Amino acid sequence: MILTIVCLHLLDLDATTEILSSIQQLHHYEDHPYDYSVDCGTLEMISILSAKRGSVELSLLIIELAESFGYNISESMFEDVILSFAASRQVPQCLGALVDMERNGFIPSRELLRNVAKKLSYDDKRLRYTQHILTGNDNENILSTATMNSLMLGYGMKKNIQSAFDVFQSFEELGLKPDSNTVTFLMEILYFSTKQRFGRRLYAEESLTPEDVNAVTGEIDIVLSTMKEEEIETTRHFYHEYVRLLCAIGLFEDAKLAAEEAVSKNINLQVGTIFLLAVQCAHKGNFETAKDVVRLSVAAGCGKQPTLIRRINNLQNQALGVWGRPKEAIDEQS
Repeated sequence: MILTIVCLHLLDLDATTEILSSIQQLHHYEDHPYDYSVDCGTLEMISILSAKRGSVELSLLIIELAESFGYNISESMFEDVILSFAASRQVPQCLGALVDMERNGFIPSRELLRNVAKKLSYDDKRLRYTQHILTGNDNENILSTATMNSLMLGYGMKKNIQSAFDVFQSFEELGLKPDSNTVTFLMEILYFSTKQRFGRRLYAEESLTPEDVNAVTGEIDIVLSTMKEEEIETTRHFYHEYVRLLCAIGLFEDAKLAAEEAVSKNINLQVGTIFLLAVQCAHKGNFETAKDVVRLSVAAGCGKQPTLIRRINNLQNQALGVWGRPKEAIDEQS
């Protein structure tokens, strides 16, 4: 065990693999007087390292050892195998491991799907190949909403917006139901699309034209309609992407209403969502809306935000051309 820890600190994957393989052989040697095993926590620690280094061999060995020692395969072990396959560009194996994780009763996290999408988005050919095998005839062991979500977001990260929407459009044909990650990723992709179309105009002094705004809100409505039809529950991640997109096209009041809607549903928002909305409102001179958002932070589960309060007050002072606190500065949060 000491040698294993030393190998971990030295990041010597080959030596770690060799030691664990020896332990595996000794564990199966019935006449040996000692019980050679490794505790589950150590296996999980090694598994994390193997995923970071993209060692498929070590990740799979960890799974075999866990089963040999009678441990339940943990969610993190499944994730590490998936990430190892993704890092080593073994796309079918990565997708298959993701589906296998679901079949074992685990729900792939949003962060895991994002990491897989990042690996897929490194190369256009890899994305096209992934789409080809997911939509082909021999896709039984690799097709799921989770794998398609990663593909869709991968296209979005690559700024291939049309292909991302094509993937979404193929859900029904493939017999898949969108989930909360699907609609969250769609909102994120719409943000990518909006930045791609309007560029610096999103942050310039002049506003987008009503036609520009209507074009984006029409796309947002499609996502919202999908959520209603499929009865998909909203999440804090969804509201972050929703608020960010509304801010990008200048609909700050709508963004504030979205944040208030989340609070009314007892959904705790991310601190970043509150900061994003409040600061964007202040930068555009909408100080009253910014203050309303700051006061909302406690109810949104973000606690009091003294740093944000100072930021808003300073921006307002700059806008007024005065030093010190204006009378309408935020003194406290309710």
